[in-house]
Amino acid sequence: MNARKITRFFPNSEICVVHQNGQKLTDSAKGVEVIIHFRENEEVPCCAEVFSADDEDHYAAIGLTFEGKMLSDYDGAFNLPPEVGEMLTKAGYIVTDDLC
Repeated sequence: MNARKITRFFPNSEICVVHQNGQKLTDSAKGVEVIIHFRENEEVPCCAEVFSADDEDHYAAIGLTFEGKMLSDYDGAFNLPPEVGEMLTKAGYIVTDDLC
């Protein structure tokens, strides 16, 4: 499989587990790694993984939906992490403020 991915570590970002109502369920952990995944032969990312580098309990898998190059929806996270939005924007995709 020749799928590609983009990986970046954000040493000053924090991550925690959040209930669907927005309430924090765990203490925050510092240091976040984000991986943006692409399916083989596709131009837009299909999902993002976000996790703490030192604690596997802090993890999110986020499905991404695009209309052309514009992110139109996501699933699997209470809020789209700003790190994911930043990476998508730097990769040439459009992420509107209402999604971050």
